[in-house]
Amino acid sequence: MQRLLCVACLGVMGLATAAGAGQTYYVDAVAGSDAADGATPGTAWQSLEKVNTAKLGPGDSVLFRCGQIWRGSLKPQSGAAGTPVTYGGYGEGAKPALLGSVAANSPADWTCVGDDIWATAGGGALSVDVGNIIFDEGADTGVKKWSPADLKQAGDYFYDAQARKVTLRSEGNPAEGHRSIELALKRHIIDQSNRSYVTYEGLALRYGAAHGVGGSSVRGIVVRDCDLSFIGGGHQMTRSDGAPVRYGNGVEFWSGARDCVVEDCRLWEIYDAALTNQGDGTNVQEHIVYRRNVIWNCEYSFEYWNRNETSRTSDILFEHNTCLDAGFGWGHRQRPDRNGRHLMFYDNSAATSGVVVRYNIFSHATDSLLRLHGRDWTSSLTMDYNCWHQPAGAIWLWGQTAVGPAEFEQFSRQRGFDSHSIVADPRFVDTKARDYRLTPDSPARKLLDDDLPAGALP
Repeated sequence: MQRLLCVACLGVMGLATAAGAGQTYYVDAVAGSDAADGATPGTAWQSLEKVNTAKLGPGDSVLFRCGQIWRGSLKPQSGAAGTPVTYGGYGEGAKPALLGSVAANSPADWTCVGDDIWATAGGGALSVDVGNIIFDEGADTGVKKWSPADLKQAGDYFYDAQARKVTLRSEGNPAEGHRSIELALKRHIIDQSNRSYVTYEGLALRYGAAHGVGGSSVRGIVVRDCDLSFIGGGHQMTRSDGAPVRYGNGVEFWSGARDCVVEDCRLWEIYDAALTNQGDGTNVQEHIVYRRNVIWNCEYSFEYWNRNETSRTSDILFEHNTCLDAGFGWGHRQRPDRNGRHLMFYDNSAATSGVVVRYNIFSHATDSLLRLHGRDWTSSLTMDYNCWHQPAGAIWLWGQTAVGPAEFEQFSRQRGFDSHSIVADPRFVDTKARDYRLTPDSPARKLLDDDLPAGALP
């Protein structure tokens, strides 16, 4: 098999496995104590606040006990090249969960304030925008409205920034009709601006209304074997015409990122992009690898843009990812700008080179599987050995040209893209169970070096 090689990414790949000896600290939300030294499971810390304020050095690890949850934002600390600070899990059970939400599960959390209108108590717990309401661990979500007068259907809700409370239309007390209610807050679950050489491994991030992992000016970040779900929806800004804009990505590298890796993760139900590097202002985005991730029900699987002419983007590798059902998530139904696509390349005026998209599966999107916008990508983008599957509609939107299955081969070959790629149903083991391994007779197997990871929900 002919293989593509992204030489500049080899150093990043080595970075993902580098580790150094250091102190290990343990965190137990049930039996821990912030007065303890954290040095053993028996003397574990308890809170996320303790983790955020503890003095950590290169090579140190912070391990959260599996099967437990913490609420708030993790504020990581920097390590050094070869000796990152690592945040992970220990023990048996489900991945330790970091939740960016406030629970409203008790009937006492809600007060009837009108016909089928219920409100939370005002106060500091909801000090930032509530960008989503997640019912019953994701079985349903609320629908954000911008005025109390717009609460017409069950599940419609309004966040009152002055009173710091939520009003929700519900037939009866919401907590009596749902086993869980999570109010997602507009904060990054991991807020890593200006951090370097940090690894997150084996964590579950969910129910946040900003980004799952977000921040600018980072280097040496590794996100490995993490689950990110029900992220985004927070009120980002209001345009000059009065229209509100919402946002929220799974993993975002914003305005400056180098030597970063996202691998072996699962991401679903993200308002905007599951994975993205993007930015405004002068910045450098280089040596970033996204590989072996399983993504479904996000508006975009991968989004890229860099709008400043003095900026540079180079050596971005997107490989061996399984991307399904773009635009079929909760956010798409509420967006004013529905745009479900797996690959979204927006306006890009930065000097750009070495963007490689290879050995991926892109299956099913509400709009198109790929959109290339605003520039000639011929010299800066390489795509090959991909499996494209779109049951209906365009596979690519190349500028203003829609490319369907009948036109795909001639169109792509003329431009030097995807000469070994196929248009075919990839055939997964069990899509209902989120098991996205390929069946033995999958036509995509001949394109790929190895079988793809299972995406079964826990």
